[in-house]
Amino acid sequence: MQKSIQMPQILQKGCVLQRGNATRIWGWYKKGIKIEISFQNKQYMTETDENGMFEALIACKSGRGPFTLEVRSEDGQEVEISEVYVGDVFVCAGQSNMELPISRVRQMFPEEKGLLDVHHYKVEEAPEFGKALKNHRKAKWSVCVGADLEESTALGYFFGKLISQREGVPVGIINISKGGTPIEAWTSPKGLKDYPELLAMKERFADENFRKSFLEEQDKREDAWHENLRKKEKYEKEKNWKKFFMPGEFSEQGLQRFSGLVYLKKKFSVPEHLLGQNAVLKLGTLTDSDETYVNGVFVGETGYCFPPRIYPVNGGVLKPGENEILIRLECRDGKGRITPDKPFGLYFQTGEVIELKGRWEYQVRVVSEPAPSLVFISRKPTCMYQGMVAPCLNMTVKGVIWYQGESNERNPEQYEKLLKGMICDWREHWRQKTLPFIIVQLPACAMDMQGGGAWSVIRIAQWRAAQLPDVGVTVNLDLGEYNDLHPLNKKEVAYRVYLAARSLIYGEQNVWEGPELTGVQKSKEGVELYFDTKDGQTLLLEESKDGLFEICGADGEFYTAQVEVKANKLIVIKREKDEEIYAIRYAWADAPQRGLLKNHQGFLTTPFCVQMKE
Repeated sequence: MQKSIQMPQILQKGCVLQRGNATRIWGWYKKGIKIEISFQNKQYMTETDENGMFEALIACKSGRGPFTLEVRSEDGQEVEISEVYVGDVFVCAGQSNMELPISRVRQMFPEEKGLLDVHHYKVEEAPEFGKALKNHRKAKWSVCVGADLEESTALGYFFGKLISQREGVPVGIINISKGGTPIEAWTSPKGLKDYPELLAMKERFADENFRKSFLEEQDKREDAWHENLRKKEKYEKEKNWKKFFMPGEFSEQGLQRFSGLVYLKKKFSVPEHLLGQNAVLKLGTLTDSDETYVNGVFVGETGYCFPPRIYPVNGGVLKPGENEILIRLECRDGKGRITPDKPFGLYFQTGEVIELKGRWEYQVRVVSEPAPSLVFISRKPTCMYQGMVAPCLNMTVKGVIWYQGESNERNPEQYEKLLKGMICDWREHWRQKTLPFIIVQLPACAMDMQGGGAWSVIRIAQWRAAQLPDVGVTVNLDLGEYNDLHPLNKKEVAYRVYLAARSLIYGEQNVWEGPELTGVQKSKEGVELYFDTKDGQTLLLEESKDGLFEICGADGEFYTAQVEVKANKLIVIKREKDEEIYAIRYAWADAPQRGLLKNHQGFLTTPFCVQMKE
């Protein structure tokens, strides 16, 4: 039994309430007690139920704030929450590309200062396999300026800034995201009722003893692998150094399927006028984990492959004459790499750069078995829903931005049903039947892909899910980076989401979609595809040697087709006069970035695959 009134973490100092006449306020106290809620000079009466929960719908007039929210019980208990704001509240959910903070994109947006009117509610990772949580274990509101800006979701912040400036109100961003998580982790048990195998896995990890034993054994295997490297590194005799060209793939330079520990070093000279100046060492991304030294001085380390290596180098570390960089790189599973086409050099405040690409030397210190594969329980079915989504469900929100799908590439055919199911599932539990969703379609990426068109299937699934009422999807093929799962330009991604929100959520008449396929007709030349360009103008097809339109003939194989644009019609030309076309597809690749189809506003057509009728 509650001895005092408890308010949820999400309704604490610095929070943003959704403007409107039906904003939910809730909390917990002893059962059967009358509760008075006061806000903006109005009072609302309610009562705790059998479980001690109370809730009321209140009016939140646009007035920015800050305001004070007061909650009192009939027996004299009182809670006062200060610095409460009124504006628009959005849920930003998904995996690492939604989670990616401003600090990770800072190199692209060095002048971004933040905005006081964007408030960020960061929910810490909390997988839960038992009963769904009523309150977040660890979460906090912050304002998107200074150090707090650096930790905010980049996409969410840029979107919130645009909405705030357009609407003239504070914006609350509820950030429930976690890298590597598949969609089933974000869906309730009820929402997965058609997937008994996923629910069985959920039940397995709900066993606390099993979960504890599983994690302990995994930690032991991981520790043993690292300890083996350390021991062998310590006693291994010095070996000859061999040449290595960086950046590059290990597999292309004599280290095929290498797992273990390797040293990489490069000697370089520093011009006299740069001595004493602070610099930043940029090495792009490395696979997998590194410790990096300059002239024997430790400058930085990163524990896994995805973050870019950006290490500060104090001016006193560099010296006249010869200098040396040494990278101690652990390779877990035979996929060692210094990723190409990334910033790779020593960058000075003057703008000068000492390029480090080219010849390096390497020394294999330890050859080992591949590291044991890691299982992250945050990726198991329902656990993110029960630990991170469920405590948000009473919060009145304006809409949801969903950026996820990368981790469902192993079973892409399931994704359409899963995504549609999750949207309906959240709407039901949120008690907002028309809760708007804006889906961020996966951008282009070619690095470490499993192939087979999995991302194309997921992109099409995302577009099909957007056929549900009050759901939209933005197409972002041109915003990807072929060599990075985490493209930096989250500002443009956010802008496209913002344009979609202006139409879907705020009811404005604006162009935010690319050309949509509306009809298919066979012709003498081949097949005619008809489009609604959305902006009333003609189709635009980027020039490219690599055509993105393919046709399937009687042999069942797809091959690149020649196409011709005529106004809002695109003609796919047959190779031979009597050839029969069975299917046409567009942008069916992991990283289709050239030869894209768009309208005059620059918005892209979604990838598609059309089966021709007999």
